[in-house]
Order: sequence, then C-alpha cells, then structure tokens
Amino acid sequence: MKSMYLVSRIKSLNFSKKTRGIDMSKNSDINKIEIIEFNPIKCSREEWQQYHYYRRIRHEEISPDDPLTPDEIVEKGLQMQMNHPEMVPYMYTIKDTSINKRIGTVAFMVIRETSPSYEGNKHLIQYDIILLPEYRRNRIGTRALKMIYDFAVKNEKSIVITGSEESDGKAFLKAIGAQIVLSGVENRLDFADIDWNMIEEWENEGPNRSPETKLEFFYSIPEELIEPYSKIYTETLNQQPLGDLDVKDIIYTPESLREMEKRRKELGRTHLTYITTEPNGEISGLTEMLFMPERENMIVQLLTGVKQEHRGRGLGKWLKATMMLRIKEEFPSVRIVTTDNATTNTPMLSINDRLGFKVHKEGITGQMKTEELGKYLEGK
Repeated sequence: MKSMYLVSRIKSLNFSKKTRGIDMSKNSDINKIEIIEFNPIKCSREEWQQYHYYRRIRHEEISPDDPLTPDEIVEKGLQMQMNHPEMVPYMYTIKDTSINKRIGTVAFMVIRETSPSYEGNKHLIQYDIILLPEYRRNRIGTRALKMIYDFAVKNEKSIVITGSEESDGKAFLKAIGAQIVLSGVENRLDFADIDWNMIEEWENEGPNRSPETKLEFFYSIPEELIEPYSKIYTETLNQQPLGDLDVKDIIYTPESLREMEKRRKELGRTHLTYITTEPNGEISGLTEMLFMPERENMIVQLLTGVKQEHRGRGLGKWLKATMMLRIKEEFPSVRIVTTDNATTNTPMLSINDRLGFKVHKEGITGQMKTEELGKYLEGK
C-alpha cells in the first residue's frame, strides 16, 4: 500500500504511524513539557537511552507479540535516514523535563528538491505525533501541530498528511477535521495456515499458461536489468489505488534502487526478488520480500506488480507461489509473512485471501490543507 506518502520510504524511516490523542500525567507539570530537536547523528548516549526506554513502552503497547528490534539496528537505521538522498526528515523529542523523561515523538518529512519525485510531491509534508498513554489529551499534541503548521507555511507545503492504526489516533484525525482519504490493512500469513499443495499448483500453472515467459531470481538487481527494472517498479507501484490521497507518481531510478540496496545491506537485511520476462526481454511482473535477521520469525512481503497488459495470465500467483516456496526452503525460521495493502487493491487482496492472509491491523490515512489546519489551530 503506497499510503501516507512513499510507502517504502516511510517504512524505512521507522516512524510509527500512530498519531495519538493526549492525556497528561497527573504527576507532571504541563509547563515542564518541551519539544527538543532529536538528531540521531549527534545525540548523546543519555538521549539514546531515553529513546530506547520510550520505544520499549510503545512496543509493549502496540506490538507486544512481535520481536523488538535491537537498539544498535534502530540507531544505525535512524542515523542513515538523516542523510537520505530523497527525503528530508525532522525529528524531535517530547520531553517531561520535571523527571528528565522522553514521553513522545514529533517527526515529519518532506521530499528533497533533488528527488526525481519532487515536482509532483513538493507540496506535501507527512508527520507523526506520538505520546505515551499517561500524557495524552492535554494539549501537548496541539503544540506539536502548531510547530508542524508553522514549518508547512514557511516552506510552502499546502497539504499535511498523517495516519493511524489505533482507535484514539483515528478519533484524533476526526477531531482535527482531517479528510480520511485512504484505508489500508496490515495482513499477516501464518505458515501453519498455508495450503502448500495450492502453492505448488500455482507454481506449475504459471509456466503452463505462459510457456515462453521466464522466471528469474536475484538478491541484487543485475546491472543489465536495472534500467528496465526501475521502470516497471515505478509503473506497478504507481498503479496501486490511492483513493483521494494527494500524492503524485513516485519515481524510482537505477540510482535510487542502488541506494536502497546499499542501505539494506548495511543493516544486514536480505532482499529477494523474482521477475517474469517475456520472449522480447520485457519485464512483465515482479515480487519482492525482505528478511530482517532481528525478526527471524517474520518476513515482509513488499511490492508485487504485473504490468497492465500482462494481467490475466496468473503471473502474480506464479511469482508469489515461487517466492513462498523459496522462503520455506531458505529461511526455515520464518513463520509469519506480513504485508500492507490498500483495502481498494482488489486484485492483490484476492490473491492474499487465497493464500490465507488475515487482517492484523487496520489503518487510515488523513490529509488536510495547511490552511484548514491553521483554522483548526486558531484559538487553541
């Protein structure tokens, strides 16, 4: 699901998609709450310790059954994002100075002027405001929104976007008057629920229906394929339904794909890709997965796409089935496949339903015109 802005970019930033309501701790002083810049490259060990303590509380609240990413991986990932070639991130700590404790996060991002996707998306700012439970519903979020609004006005950003998978976050979006433009789900597939006979049938059906089509696998995109691969990746990603989300095409170049490869490698992650190619050499479809050793029981299904003119031949099923069989063999520790889909992406949801994916979390994306946000903030 290409939700909130750039789905792969947003997820790589490790920003939570949990915009929250607010309720102040009875033992704290509202005047002691500060919003302070958080720079992962320059921050002290004490700041990191406070960050990890905070994220552990959040992890127990929203994903208690999932593996917790090790501190060093989180730190390295956030440090890498500060020099992201296409996105400009801004990160802040919400701190209760009366007890020297991090109690929340404000994060937002805009597209870098040198990005190939800049012209179509230069009007956007995507943000997150997150607070620990005892600090919600006491106007701290309003202060953070005012900071985001001021930045948007100063930098001529006309649309602000955020989202939530939590009930109070969804209520918050409604309260500020955000337009709900997209709904999506995180679907999960338990290996225990997979019909492996059906998977093998799909794998066999693919070449039977398309005998001249070839299936190719790689961990790193071959140099001779990187140019055409970047084109089909861009095309199929942007075919995903976006509802009324005011996001234009996200453009992937050979350079941006190589940068993504480099960053994944530095974090110790394994990226797997299958493509189908036609007799004339054209790439007709692709599927990709990402394995993170810190979450060894899970693997992430990323983009699966088939070019419009090649649909109806079962290429999507062939690609997914072959990938699933490879994961079963190559990563025996994996028990769960997780993926994100827009609820309007009917073709992909149909395949996922037959595979046995089940809804794990439901989320929404909301957007507002900057001027509408300003009206909401008047008198707050």
